[in-house]
Amino acid sequence: MTISEAQKTLQKQFGFSSFRRNQQAIVEHVLSRKDTFVLMPTGGGKSLCYQLPALMFDGLTLVISPLIALMKDQVDALRVNGIAAAYLNSTLSYHEQDFIKQQLNSNQLKLLYLAPERLLRTENEFISFLKGLNISLIAIDEAHCISQWGHDFRPEYLMLSRLKKEFPEVPVIALTATADQVTRRDILEKLNLKNAKTFISSFNRPNIRYTVEPKHKSFERLIEFLNEHRDESGIIYCLSRSSTESLAQQLKQEGFQALPYHAGLEKEQRAKHQELFLKDDVKIIVATIAFGMGIDKSNVRFVVHMDLPKSIEGYYQETGRAGRDGLPSEALLFFSYGDVNKLKSFATVEDNEAQTQINLKKLEKMASFGEISFCRRKFLLNYFDEEAPDQCGNCDICMTKTDVFDATVIAQKALSAVVRLQERFGTGYVIDFLRGSGSEKIREEHRHIKTFGVGADISKDDWQKYFFELISRGYLQKSEGQYPVLQLTSKSQNVLKGHEQVMLTRSKEVIEASAPTLNYETELFNDLKLLRRNIAEDEGVPAYIVLSDATLIELATYLPHTKEDFSQISGFGEVKLAKYGEPFWRVVNNYCTAKRLTSRIHLKKQKQVKKEKTEKLSDTKLASLELYKTGKTLHQIATIRNLGLNTIETHLAYFIEKGELSIGEFVTPDKIRAIESVIREYGTQPLAPVKEALGNNFSYTEIKLAIAHLKRPIEL
Repeated sequence: MTISEAQKTLQKQFGFSSFRRNQQAIVEHVLSRKDTFVLMPTGGGKSLCYQLPALMFDGLTLVISPLIALMKDQVDALRVNGIAAAYLNSTLSYHEQDFIKQQLNSNQLKLLYLAPERLLRTENEFISFLKGLNISLIAIDEAHCISQWGHDFRPEYLMLSRLKKEFPEVPVIALTATADQVTRRDILEKLNLKNAKTFISSFNRPNIRYTVEPKHKSFERLIEFLNEHRDESGIIYCLSRSSTESLAQQLKQEGFQALPYHAGLEKEQRAKHQELFLKDDVKIIVATIAFGMGIDKSNVRFVVHMDLPKSIEGYYQETGRAGRDGLPSEALLFFSYGDVNKLKSFATVEDNEAQTQINLKKLEKMASFGEISFCRRKFLLNYFDEEAPDQCGNCDICMTKTDVFDATVIAQKALSAVVRLQERFGTGYVIDFLRGSGSEKIREEHRHIKTFGVGADISKDDWQKYFFELISRGYLQKSEGQYPVLQLTSKSQNVLKGHEQVMLTRSKEVIEASAPTLNYETELFNDLKLLRRNIAEDEGVPAYIVLSDATLIELATYLPHTKEDFSQISGFGEVKLAKYGEPFWRVVNNYCTAKRLTSRIHLKKQKQVKKEKTEKLSDTKLASLELYKTGKTLHQIATIRNLGLNTIETHLAYFIEKGELSIGEFVTPDKIRAIESVIREYGTQPLAPVKEALGNNFSYTEIKLAIAHLKRPIEL
């Protein structure tokens, strides 16, 4: 089996002309019948990594999945693409299950979806049945569920440790969207995958805009936000079951289509609410974290968190349910440090101090995300050991112009209060102390301290922002533990003594968004959505399974006229072209005839060619090069130009790749050979696994510049 055969199958069955991210390397590895571990962000195309090999292997692929809804969703999508797939779970009658077993015995199915408890029951009857089949591959989806260090541990997943004993010759592919290094090691160990190759894709979801707003008056702000997203699908997460029900009711009263979803609802009601959402009959689901794992709905345009998630992993996975089709989407979080204190009680695990401390650290990191004053995307990517530029241009921090003011006196008041209170209190208490609060919680002896009340002229919200920024800039720090207190740092004394000026920021104006979108015919897009909805209702599947919004936008952009034109539209494989091509062609043709429009499919080709053009030389790159030529170090250049070190490295990497700078000035030949050897196995993105494989004797700078050197054109 060659990769060219895989590409043909990719186009024929799924309608995609090329692989995304690490998909090609993963598929090649799986086709070689070796164990594989895949860490790929939500919406990155994990399912294809086992679905495509499943079609190319002779036998059956077993897919272990934690949720019934996920199984049905994926099986429906496969069947629409003409792929023989089924699931076995408690929703099926005895006769339905018996029919599927008959199909399995006669080799009529390529993929079978199962829950872990169904696969590995104590009596082993089902295992014996499966051993009589030709099983080519086992895929374990949501693999982080097996780890107690993960954010969604499920005890039933621990049974999967037996798989390698029961099916020692069958290759296993484990897949997850979120797992830190501890969780990754735990997954491999518990699944007994001794020599599995790990593939880590970039965690960046550039189409999602991350925004954090104060929780004060969050409902009013939510209504404003939802009015900007009328007729779009979205998920709103709340911490408690009661909050989901009350908020859904309030939204209904405001004229929005909204339903609650939480584990306390009757099973049939939960399923009904989910089905209405998946089929676009209801636009908004208000849910606890019980909703969403494995939901493949591709046209979710926004995810809102009314309360703080417990971890970055949870937040990343939940926000990742937006924009799976690659179109612009939004993630809005309402932040309050009060939520942090509320969640600390959930972090405690009885008789397990180690687990409690890990939970608290994860929560503290989540709180830091709400407090930071630099690019939120950079924070997320760095958390997952991935490098990122200092600005992404698509988060609230990067999209807000700020002016800087001299806040030295404010900083001195804050630091002095921490000193006077002997570094024994948290942010809330220190702020109340500074504002001269009459609250009973302020100790009597503290009311007589000179600093008490010196910040009464500054609002509580503003003090909160200033403390957040002082912490993020390293003038203060928080202790670890369940009740963190403010502490001084090595930078504090210079400020207190008046030797260092402190500059803080305040919002000035929000930059208007200019997300790059295709210039499509809106009226035609709406006509196509109506046709898609009618087809989906006839077939009893969600509309996005028929064709995604991204495919409809391509149709409304490039106006294909012929069968060949349609085959160039992403998402139209042979099966869907034969099944849906004619009705969609009629809608496009009628629209073009009425509007006197001709096909624009040639623009799609031009766009693909344009992507291959060489990167343009900019003045900012030249400025960095000139400073380097004067003998300045990379760190000095970054300071002089007020840019991040990562940006300066990118500038110089450009000239190394062009052959205008010698790599020998930065990296020794021995190190270049070592780096080249490792990237052959791991690839070049992200850099974290490359760095981990090389060890501490190699810096990220050396790796990045060596990669640029290895990319340079070879002169013949």
